[in-house]
Amino acid sequence: MSVHSTMESGRAPLFSTGFFPTPGAALRAQAEAIGESEALAFPESGGRLTFAGWYEQSTAVARGLVDLGVRPGSHVALLAESRVEWPVAQVGIALAGATFVPLNTHYRIDDLRYALVQSRSEVIILSERFRSNAYLEMVRKLRDELPLLREIIVLDGSGPEHSFDDLLAAGKASTTILPDVESLAIASLQYTSGTTGFPKGALLTHAGMMRNAWETSGRLGIRQGDRWTSIIPLFHCAGCIMCILGALQRGAAYIGVSAFDAEAMLRLIEAEQCTAMSGVPTSYLAMLQHPARSRYDISSLRTGTCGGADCNPDVLKECAAAFPQPHLVQLYGQTEASTIISCPAFDDPERFDTAGQPLPGYDVRVTDPDTRAPLPDGEVGQIEVRGDMVMHGYFERPDETEATIDADGWLQTGDLGLLTTGGRVVMAGGRLRDMIIRGGENIYPVEIENVLIQHPAVGEVAVFAAKDSYYGEVPVAAIRLDAPVTSAELAEFCHARIARFKVPATFCSVEQFPLTASGKIRKRELQEQFAGKSMDVMS
Repeated sequence: MSVHSTMESGRAPLFSTGFFPTPGAALRAQAEAIGESEALAFPESGGRLTFAGWYEQSTAVARGLVDLGVRPGSHVALLAESRVEWPVAQVGIALAGATFVPLNTHYRIDDLRYALVQSRSEVIILSERFRSNAYLEMVRKLRDELPLLREIIVLDGSGPEHSFDDLLAAGKASTTILPDVESLAIASLQYTSGTTGFPKGALLTHAGMMRNAWETSGRLGIRQGDRWTSIIPLFHCAGCIMCILGALQRGAAYIGVSAFDAEAMLRLIEAEQCTAMSGVPTSYLAMLQHPARSRYDISSLRTGTCGGADCNPDVLKECAAAFPQPHLVQLYGQTEASTIISCPAFDDPERFDTAGQPLPGYDVRVTDPDTRAPLPDGEVGQIEVRGDMVMHGYFERPDETEATIDADGWLQTGDLGLLTTGGRVVMAGGRLRDMIIRGGENIYPVEIENVLIQHPAVGEVAVFAAKDSYYGEVPVAAIRLDAPVTSAELAEFCHARIARFKVPATFCSVEQFPLTASGKIRKRELQEQFAGKSMDVMS
């Protein structure tokens, strides 16, 4: 058995490692210490706030919400693109003692109905619209189906609903005393973005989120005065926990964008002198390959993160050298674990090839997917994690909570990976449910995907299982092509790099992939298309 741990003996007292108990406490402290320093900047929409300004506005939001009847434990939803009001509302909800419910900006009306009903949200703060999604119109249509939703607060536009500006004005004039907020109270109902079925709401505490962000930002070397930008939307846990709460606790500024565009991001980094950047593999690759990259000076970058099972170490190394971004790291996390589970130190020589060691406060082990018996270092299995930053459970989903967290507190992540002898996490197989068993051989789709994406004709790829009368299952590759190529050429490319039994039996071309609301490829839908012979097989 091999368990790698950075847990202290017993339960560590709050503040023993320096993290703040709540977002409100952190913002109050920073407003007092470095109040005139810039804390938030959203250049695209023109919103900028100092720490003092952020605290003033969040306190006003909190008082305004309390005066509207929000009480400790009330659920308050937020549906908006990344804009300066987003972190203002986030901390305001925390100061009011309410439970924060960030909603995915890709939601359509059915998704939104489910989330607002299931979360039992009493208040929603929202943009009138973002891109093609008319949020206010959707909520108005759903109003009769939401008996618990008492208040709608609109960030922009006009109508019979409350406006955010009016909420701020009322809060600034209010003398309401805000509640004492316990660090161990439930702070957020954070919806996961599964690739099948409706999402589940992970219940996270202030202490879990604050410590997670503190430990992660410490590993990255984030310090006062840094300017941290990210392409990750704020509704995602990596956005509102890792980036916002990490920057807040370290006294760094958060530089936000509403949506990713490679050249716009290059322009922003140069103009804002960003020192840290967080993204996903596709965003890093798009910036690296952008023809205009050489026109921008982004040498202010020092550190940052890339998360996802499809992280390609070679791409990370190239970005670290080319941008340059020397302290870029690969990391691993999950919503149910308050965001990050493992992260390398910014100077770890293995930071590109592994997702680093577990954060302080976590035990991590790898187990057999069928028996859950712990596996020795170096063997691929399911990653499991235990510690105080693990969620309390899924909101009103006791059966799924019990199936995910066992009696000893081990969270089954559903992710496949291994532990090195040095205790570092390696993402080695993608999701457990995506594993392909071909004639008794386990095949991890991510390994094939990482090979195929290196081919110059391949723009994007997803590998999934297809039924086979002889082998049981075989791998199939769905590819969005950037240039003409044959299936024989792709197969030969794979043969030279991976074992023959892992080479896809069939290559198919797609113009676009079916995606979840958070941008993940729906592999089950690809399987259905392939089984129904509605996918173009490459010659």
